[in-house]
Amino acid sequence: MSQSVLLPAQSADFFHRNELAQAYADAALDKTLGVNSGLFLAAPRRTGKSTFVRQDLVPALCQQDTEVLYIDLWADKAQDPALLISDAIRAELKKEGGAISKLAAKAGLAKFNIGALGGGLSFDLSQLGLSANATLTDALSALASANGKRIVVVIDEVQHALTSDAGSNALFALKAARDALNLAGNGLQIIGTGSNRGKLGLLVHQQDQAFFGADLVNFPPLGEDYCEWLCARLGLGLDLQQVFALFKEAGSRPEMMVPVLRSLRLDPPADGQDLNQVLALRVREKIIHWRQSFLNDFAQLPTLQRALLREIAIDSLDDGAKRDGMFSEAMKTRLKKRMEAQGQDASSLFKEDASSASAIQNALDKLREKNYLWRARRGAYWPEDEQHVRWLLGE
Repeated sequence: MSQSVLLPAQSADFFHRNELAQAYADAALDKTLGVNSGLFLAAPRRTGKSTFVRQDLVPALCQQDTEVLYIDLWADKAQDPALLISDAIRAELKKEGGAISKLAAKAGLAKFNIGALGGGLSFDLSQLGLSANATLTDALSALASANGKRIVVVIDEVQHALTSDAGSNALFALKAARDALNLAGNGLQIIGTGSNRGKLGLLVHQQDQAFFGADLVNFPPLGEDYCEWLCARLGLGLDLQQVFALFKEAGSRPEMMVPVLRSLRLDPPADGQDLNQVLALRVREKIIHWRQSFLNDFAQLPTLQRALLREIAIDSLDDGAKRDGMFSEAMKTRLKKRMEAQGQDASSLFKEDASSASAIQNALDKLREKNYLWRARRGAYWPEDEQHVRWLLGE
């Protein structure tokens, strides 16, 4: 379920990065060199990116007198991304219903689909086309006029919009609204986040995409100050440098470190045991278990699926700049070579173009079903988790 954001109070239960949030907010709203094309933040999954956006970046934007619409495209992965975007915008419009109704009448838009949500204002945004006589630009312009604020649309896991035609069209509709509102002086900006730089690169590096030319930056991982905050809250006298080293070893992922730290209280070590050594042992056991679980599952995959996943992992390292097509002769040669290295005769599989293409497509579909691969609408594939890439390539 999508959500639009009210100004949240920062919770002491979270580690805050206020200076970084302020820097990103300033960069996204800066007009020194003209209105920019947007700001996109890339970071591996489960490294604290979404928490930062909700707890720090949204409040920083709100403090600059903006209306922030936050949309999480992974809130419901079964839902078309376009519908998640439309739901969030519709909810914001409903909140400003009375003021927008007056503006709609003044603008000559006879129907804004009033009443479709139990008497409140709504748009028919099922295909991001609004109603017959209103566009997304009309809707967001009315919203900006109603509240007198610049609008910032923050889309978490924005690359997921590329998995459907409607989702891709939704991004172009937002781009058109952004251009129109900025020209009119109201102002609209887009901030997106994603778990893979290569995936976000599809949005900002290709000229036929909605946010070509937008700023794409690597979101920095949580650092020593975060580990210091954890240690202070735990209050067990752990060595900060050892905790930080272990945290980096765990991929700078809180979910790998926090449960182990909590276990030191719930399952304390025996008397005489060094607390730091126990922590190191438990963290590394968790990392080994996590890695081995993935590799065991990977080993059970059919040979072609394993070969495909390894080759796609290799290609993902260059942001897709020099990729072989999934059904190209170059890829077939790579797959045949890798399969034969694993002891399987692949000559029959690649004997005929039609049969080999069918086999590759089937393998790609199975890998997607098992959440090993992510696919853009155009057929570009990436590993679902960057950590899998490092394990597959032996890092």
